[in-house]
Amino acid sequence: MYPGIEQVFLQHGYRQITLNIKEVSLCVKSQGETGYAVITIDEIAGEELSREQFVHIKEQMLGFMKRSFSFYVSPLFLLISENEQSAWRLFDERDFFWRIVPSENRLMVFQASAHEYEELRQPLERLYPGGWQISSGGEFRQGANTGKRTEVFGPERRFPVGNGDLPVVNLGIVGLNILCFLITDFILLGGEQIVDLYALNWQRVVEYGEWYRLVTSMFLHGGAQHIAGNMFVLLYIGSCLEQQIGKVRYMILYLGSGIVAGLASMVYNMRLETNVYSLGASGAIFGVMGALLFLVIFCRKYAGGFNIRQILTMVILTLFSGFNNPSVDNMAHIGGCIAGFLLTALLMIGFRQTREKI
Repeated sequence: MYPGIEQVFLQHGYRQITLNIKEVSLCVKSQGETGYAVITIDEIAGEELSREQFVHIKEQMLGFMKRSFSFYVSPLFLLISENEQSAWRLFDERDFFWRIVPSENRLMVFQASAHEYEELRQPLERLYPGGWQISSGGEFRQGANTGKRTEVFGPERRFPVGNGDLPVVNLGIVGLNILCFLITDFILLGGEQIVDLYALNWQRVVEYGEWYRLVTSMFLHGGAQHIAGNMFVLLYIGSCLEQQIGKVRYMILYLGSGIVAGLASMVYNMRLETNVYSLGASGAIFGVMGALLFLVIFCRKYAGGFNIRQILTMVILTLFSGFNNPSVDNMAHIGGCIAGFLLTALLMIGFRQTREKI
């Protein structure tokens, strides 16, 4: 560890725990039943750790602190690295971390970090005066002493965020769904007739060639509760996904997932020889969930702050709820989720390289 950094820790009551890992150091401080720990990962002094190596080391150190101290520790990770990708390679949404860039003499302060470590901030900023002061609101701020405009590192990474662009496609889809609902339920007052003309029914599609129903059924809903639930979820996760993958890709993904969801529903009902009508945006919404699932597994950098636990919980709970309701088209949900996952795999080909050059 750099001598100046070690001195800052000592001045604030931390003591260093000797480790046999060249790249990692541990400093701890106890105050009654409260404890603090700073884990420093120095990629300048040693090799870059892989995600698997870091997780293993972290688990060992957290286990050591749990056994050795009587207090609960939520550690701050201090990453010393020139590689801007290291933070996203190593840490997940539960980790508090700051980063030091030695060649640029700056400290990247993640203000969403635990406030208990704020006492270390000013001393470290004096050591690295070219640092970034990062706002939890995501706006630009000036460098500590340099006066130059700095890149946004926030807002808080523990919550989903996008690239800041207005998600006009998703907002348009939400608006169109609401408009269709208002027209069919409050203006035309012909709900049953609308369902008969535009909802999805495999016999109408196959025997009469009414393939348009695969699209029109996505914008119809069976009551205020139905559309409110769907639009609330879509407004949240759809906006985030559009901001991550772009407007055109999002449009392709949403409509493609909805159509595949409809096809899955048709095939299932054809096999059962059931003559039912299906409507609603949930198949396409499950496509958005499937897309986010792909991103958190394979392209976490573009997952908008979501993690795999959040997305899997969302998918599993929603599917479970559907299977307990006989009126829900579960095959559309499953088909939409799978379609969203696979379509995202195709749409992301070449996308990561393009984004990294911008």
